[in-house]
Amino acid sequence: MPEAPRKIVHLDADAFFASVEQVLDPSLRGKAIAVGGLDRGIVCSASYEARRLGVRTPMPTALARRICPELIMIPGRHGLYGEFSRRMFEIIHDYTPEIEQCSIDEGYFDLSGRKEPIEEIAGAIRDRIRTTLQLPVSFGMGTNKLVTQIASKLHKPESFCVVPPGSEAMFLYPLSNRWLPGVGEKTGQALDLLGLFKVYHILQASTELLERAVGSYARELRQYAAGIDDRPVVSTIDEPKSYGQQRTFSNDLSDADEVELRLKQMLDQLMVKIRADGKFVKTVTIRVRYPGMEEAQGSESLHEASCVASDFYPLLKALLARVWVKPLPLRMAGVKLSNVCPPSCIEKKLPFFSEAPGSMESRIRLATAVDLLHQNMGDEAIRPARDLLRKKEKRED
Repeated sequence: MPEAPRKIVHLDADAFFASVEQVLDPSLRGKAIAVGGLDRGIVCSASYEARRLGVRTPMPTALARRICPELIMIPGRHGLYGEFSRRMFEIIHDYTPEIEQCSIDEGYFDLSGRKEPIEEIAGAIRDRIRTTLQLPVSFGMGTNKLVTQIASKLHKPESFCVVPPGSEAMFLYPLSNRWLPGVGEKTGQALDLLGLFKVYHILQASTELLERAVGSYARELRQYAAGIDDRPVVSTIDEPKSYGQQRTFSNDLSDADEVELRLKQMLDQLMVKIRADGKFVKTVTIRVRYPGMEEAQGSESLHEASCVASDFYPLLKALLARVWVKPLPLRMAGVKLSNVCPPSCIEKKLPFFSEAPGSMESRIRLATAVDLLHQNMGDEAIRPARDLLRKKEKRED
């Protein structure tokens, strides 16, 4: 039986530094902005509005200001961009641990272990990045790193391009030789002098002719031109030190009971991932965001680590009251679980691990059975009573 094609995705955040600044200051949206030196130095990132007016990276700031007099220059805040990057890749980690982060705003991830179509999972990830971080991102999807990286960059911004299995060579065929790995400006010029301007020229050229331009790299370059790339996604993301999820509400919420319900639902979903990873957690943090983007957060810990959501439920109400102190509705709420440890940390502390009703062991067995039921029969197979009652109340309203 032939091996199933890999499901590789390349993510490339669009004008990342500039986009983060536009998230933090919505008045900058739609304007020509750039991040970099205010008077001297270079442009590190430019919005697409600025790019359309000729601003590029790494253009000297003085030149950028001459080309685009209305350009708004913003000094870089790299610690802040790092935090947005971390949160972006944490979202991906909810779907797969196989992530190769190439830079602060770019990386590959492998979804080959997932049954769903690649477009469906990538679409869900893109939507979560949009709603939680409000960042525009481009996705390339296919069977290898080469075509996915090109697919993500070919139609930026906000590209969502799929290269179906078997169409890799056709996808690359009409592109400039500069799109292939290892072909910079100097090598590109050497290929151009031989008439090898496009990928299909390289594919059709003899090995001897290619060697005149690129030497011993000729055979590898021809493979790339044919869309063949067996490079694996090499995980650069360590085991999670925390698990998190957040939701930006479609309408700002003023009802504390409704917000608490949403937090419990997020907690339930996170615990499924924690149990699947064979981990336990001890600390819960909730974060809230007001309409003006101001945030507040607070944490509380259990005496003993757990992987059962209901153990953390009693902490949520008091935590929410502690952090939601302004008389304003909430735009967003999120849950983070930290102080992660393996099962051995529980076994050492509880030598008489009991299967009696209500014991840790029995609660874990019940939660795991529910996970299995959801996996085999769908999320609607069994639901918490609170969710069913909420649905009933909404119908009666």
